[in-house]
Amino acid sequence: MRKNIAILFAAVSASALSACVSTDDALLKTVPFGSGTSQSKPYDFIRCVKEKWTPIAPRVREYSPSSDTLAVSVPGGGMTSQSVVLVIAQASANGTGYTIYGDVAAAGRYVTATHTCD
Repeated sequence: MRKNIAILFAAVSASALSACVSTDDALLKTVPFGSGTSQSKPYDFIRCVKEKWTPIAPRVREYSPSSDTLAVSVPGGGMTSQSVVLVIAQASANGTGYTIYGDVAAAGRYVTATHTCD
């Protein structure tokens, strides 16, 4: 019984993660709104961004699209709509390099908030 529950939990988690990544794919194909480098390590940078974005949007999700990449995004309205803003962060020689993608109307305030984590 426990093994079945563990398998079910793993399947649900994998589905949820793939849903996050697939909804953000459209943003990754757009021109970035901002980029920069933070002196913080990736995990600390992402945590800071999430804290800065939460007052702007109550639903902020954090996930890891790959083993060397962290992401924070704000989903649009509804369960299946894509995110309105996304930041992708990876370790760099100087700390954390990041790129911000987003909807034209929403991205400006998120870019400003993200740069406070530099």
